[in-house]
Amino acid sequence: MNNPLGRSTQKPDQQAQNTQKNNRAKEFEKQLQEEERTQSAGIVTTQQPTPQQQQQQPAYSQQQQLNQQPQSVFGQIGQMLDAPRKLFFRNTTTQQQPNQQGQRQPTDQNEPEIIQTNIVQTYTTRDIKSIGLEIVQPGEITLQELRGICSTGTQQFQGIFLATNYQIVFLPDKYPKDFRKDYFYIPYTLIIKVEKTMDRKQNDANFIEISCKDGRWFKYRFLREQNDDCNSIFNVINKNAFTLNKQTLFAFTFYKEFSNLENDFQGWKIFNIEKDFERMGINILQENSQTQNGLFKYLNNENGIVCSTYYNRLVVPTKADLDCIQKSAKFRSKERIPILSYAFTINGKVISMWRSSQCRTGIGQNRSTEDECYLKYMSQYEEKEIRLRIYDARPHINAIGQQVAGKGYENTLFYRRCSIDFLDIHNIHKVRDSQTKFISIQINLSENVQFLSQLEQSQWYDHIVAIIKGSAKIAITMTKEKINVLVHCSDGWDRTAQLTALASIMIDSYYRTIEGFMILIQKEWINSGHQFCQRSAIGNKQNNEDSRSPIFLQFLDCVYQMQQLYPLSFEFNGKLLLDLAYHHLTSLFGTFLCDSFLEIQKQRIMEQTVSIWSWIMKQKDKYINAYYKNPQSIDQDVVIPEQFTGKSITFWKEYFLYYSLESNDAYQIHPQCQYTCDNLQEMYKALSKENHVLRQAQKDQEKLAILHQQKFNQLMQIIQETQNEEIIEKLQTIKLI
Repeated sequence: MNNPLGRSTQKPDQQAQNTQKNNRAKEFEKQLQEEERTQSAGIVTTQQPTPQQQQQQPAYSQQQQLNQQPQSVFGQIGQMLDAPRKLFFRNTTTQQQPNQQGQRQPTDQNEPEIIQTNIVQTYTTRDIKSIGLEIVQPGEITLQELRGICSTGTQQFQGIFLATNYQIVFLPDKYPKDFRKDYFYIPYTLIIKVEKTMDRKQNDANFIEISCKDGRWFKYRFLREQNDDCNSIFNVINKNAFTLNKQTLFAFTFYKEFSNLENDFQGWKIFNIEKDFERMGINILQENSQTQNGLFKYLNNENGIVCSTYYNRLVVPTKADLDCIQKSAKFRSKERIPILSYAFTINGKVISMWRSSQCRTGIGQNRSTEDECYLKYMSQYEEKEIRLRIYDARPHINAIGQQVAGKGYENTLFYRRCSIDFLDIHNIHKVRDSQTKFISIQINLSENVQFLSQLEQSQWYDHIVAIIKGSAKIAITMTKEKINVLVHCSDGWDRTAQLTALASIMIDSYYRTIEGFMILIQKEWINSGHQFCQRSAIGNKQNNEDSRSPIFLQFLDCVYQMQQLYPLSFEFNGKLLLDLAYHHLTSLFGTFLCDSFLEIQKQRIMEQTVSIWSWIMKQKDKYINAYYKNPQSIDQDVVIPEQFTGKSITFWKEYFLYYSLESNDAYQIHPQCQYTCDNLQEMYKALSKENHVLRQAQKDQEKLAILHQQKFNQLMQIIQETQNEEIIEKLQTIKLI
């Protein structure tokens, strides 16, 4: 039986062994010279050896030529030659398992075979810095290395395929200059789909295809002799990309190596509910307060005793007692009662914005007197005046359809002095379908001459327009009509978060600062129960698409649209949005790993991971908008796009075409230009320093000239005192006297 390297396990005598080693060494030197010539080009054109050549070559030489990778054979031959080289070793030991029952067998030789493997793998690791990666995270180590061919679009590249404990990386032998440095870097949780196939048409070549959530697509080709290694890599990807155990995500390893970042900036403590409402100027009574002199009070929700998906402290109407709150919670989907999200005072009146889930009216139009009283307390009831407007994010027909499932919407016949308005924003499934169409456009961009028409067909920006128009309605109702609002969708954690956060940005300039924006996301999204884990498909099995949807990405796109409309009103630039769009999918930080604040507490995420807010605060200067003006200086504290339509849309090219070669800047202007106050100040400092050096040099020259003049005067005085007529005559000739 032969070992994986193709060598016989029988030991020859010493003389024959030495002869064989010398022959192999000579062949090895020839192969190296051939490889250096063939690997000088980055784009690969592989040629298969003829059957006669395969028979003439030793087994180990055949694998060397096919793999084109200096693995452990190279190491042994290199030791024989005593020639040190920069080599990549396969640091794994595999145990090949027999085919599992139920595994699909190919029915046709021309049909690619979908392979599912369960190979037990033992890994040894080495220093990742020796590989040459440009982007390495603290705590990142290599798990597997293998040579192969990467196809992306119409281009192919030969290089090294690496699997680390955080991401998979392909290192082309000759990196294409038009590609971004992180183009071939794929964090595991950014993978949406991975498949391993074997193509009978290409000499049983192994393929691994990877689709990413940001639209990138890669196809890696490995030769038949690399099947075991390919299976190992496939298992590594599946294990890390679709793990059901959050504790195995890289965020926990990152914290062990980078905990000082969290200790220095305390990103997990950025939000304080009391300070937030104090900043708004709203008085909130404490939980144990005996007085009723106030509109709102805090409600203890530790361990989710009222609602398991809300924050541990809530703000509710003062008049609502515990019995009213509990019964109202039972009448609301997921027990998500209306809670105070934002409020402000104008002319002595408090205008408030609340958020909740839908009520359980059902087809029979069920009622809850406690829930009706609860909304009455919210609205600060006044006779013959509508004091509460309910904004249901759903299309009206969808809200009616929910009644079949025992849910629905508020009947204004029972909820007195209330009105209801439907905002026609579609659910997560429509948004996911829209993104799928959008991604297909990005993948086929090089072959697609109808980009704009297909972009329109994806309806992505139809959803964006609906969200911004709905948020503007809420902001106008509060600021101009002076009416309290209640916002909800179905369960109150997707469209509701989009609307309340955007309305807050429109009304309050504080949420357009870097600090305020971070607090807003922590408050309205993370603490209020947006299901980041499910919507981002982190910790889910492959092909589990039911809950995945780019809701948070939609919100960031809406903020981007606001930035384009009001470029002077945002302290942060588009880079902050890009980093949030990327890292809410990467599992590098613990901020977006859970579906609720209670889950964050139970899994001790705050104690074991770094918050993305710490990372942002560390490099805050990177996100400064150089054109930001204080709202008081431009007399524009409220920014509401009242007439927002499809004509107002600006395509978010920086995100959606970030990796697209067609959209790259040929002159590399934008990567070199950093439009931030910090960089402008650094340039000014550098110029000032250079000017200071020039002035100092000028002063030194002036001092030196004065010194020379003084010495010259002294010399002339000495000459005149000596009364040497001959010298004086010569000096007068050259007019020095």
